[in-house]
Amino acid sequence: MKLHRIAYMLLFFSIISCSNDDKAIDALVEETERGAVLRNINKVSKDFIHNNFESAFDIEIEEQDLEDGALLDFVRLYVAFRDHTSGSNDNSVQEIMLRDIPSSEFVIGPDALPRTTVRVTYQDVVDALSINTLLIEPGDQFSLRMEIHLTDDRTFDTMDTTASILTDACFFKSPLRYEINVIEVISDDLFTGIYSYEVITDTNSSNAAISNQGIVSITVGDLPNVRKTSIIGEGLEFTVAGNNVYPKIYQSVNLFCIESGPHILSGPNDTNFGMIDLNDDSLFFLDLDVGFEGWDGTLEDDNTAVGIPTLYTFKFSKQ
Repeated sequence: MKLHRIAYMLLFFSIISCSNDDKAIDALVEETERGAVLRNINKVSKDFIHNNFESAFDIEIEEQDLEDGALLDFVRLYVAFRDHTSGSNDNSVQEIMLRDIPSSEFVIGPDALPRTTVRVTYQDVVDALSINTLLIEPGDQFSLRMEIHLTDDRTFDTMDTTASILTDACFFKSPLRYEINVIEVISDDLFTGIYSYEVITDTNSSNAAISNQGIVSITVGDLPNVRKTSIIGEGLEFTVAGNNVYPKIYQSVNLFCIESGPHILSGPNDTNFGMIDLNDDSLFFLDLDVGFEGWDGTLEDDNTAVGIPTLYTFKFSKQ
């Protein structure tokens, strides 16, 4: 059983709701013997524009630990490439280390905790992974993972955390992993408006209590090609990338922001990427894993996720 995971559990037994109050920061500092998080403060941009190698993933993060950020040594970035273009050749590239961000690049922010902006350009990752740019198409993806290194030699990544820390729906907003899609920017009027939906996969094994059909409004998100709808608790956010539809990772299905209960997360499926026709927004399909990475509300004795994701395929029809 991991001691730092237990510390996170003790923290969240004491937090009984999703909180935007500074007391949540105090709880981390005062009640946790071990632990560190990187909070999402502001996501400036999130996807790469096809053939625009100056486009960038930009996010402001805030580090929290037992000593108000004094334990931070550096944050290590890892990147990988996933080729989702149909064809016989798979040009995916396994994860490699991109670079380290030393604590000296963080500045003290409004919460008296260290902040910095992580900027990763399209060109950065293409060079690091030695990818032939002619092989990259809209719908392909890059994965960015962050690893916190403390001065006492401990490290923290996505494996050392909990559902309520990973999701943006709760206070800490510390997923430590991001999907960067390769997109061609579409018009804001596409894939928005009133849609009916139905779930066309067998979801009897899921305990997520998602309605199998309904009418929803799809709205434009804050960033290019992002769309939002209200099917799950947090609000289902997805990105149109080429002919694929990618749901955001670690979205909260049931908004249960304490670890003493069954918090369910959702995210993209590994092999099913939806289906969309950029010339016709009257119909599209979205694939969603409920219980993403095992976070279906069932836990081991050490509070690690043990569930099996349930694939929901949604058919959306414009009204």
